[in-house]
Amino acid sequence: MGDFSGIDVAKLTRNEMLIVEALVQANHRLTSIGVLIEKVWGDCPDGGPLSAPIAIRGHICTARKKLEKAGWTIRAQKGHGYRLERLDSGKAAA
Repeated sequence: MGDFSGIDVAKLTRNEMLIVEALVQANHRLTSIGVLIEKVWGDCPDGGPLSAPIAIRGHICTARKKLEKAGWTIRAQKGHGYRLERLDSGKAAA
């Protein structure tokens, strides 16, 4: 796995933490919104809210603001998913 140091998980909400955890586990590969929904609401009998994709995007937006203070961001690749990246590199860290 890559070096994800500097991320202060204490500042993240439960859902933001689950999303970041899924992105870290993906080790710089794209993670689909479906995988993130499963990570956050997979234990719900109904699979989570009908607006789950919108909720995930909202959690990503707020997590991104918190992560940027530590030098990280969540990049979206439209139609493919999300990836955790270092801000200073402009691309996924190896």
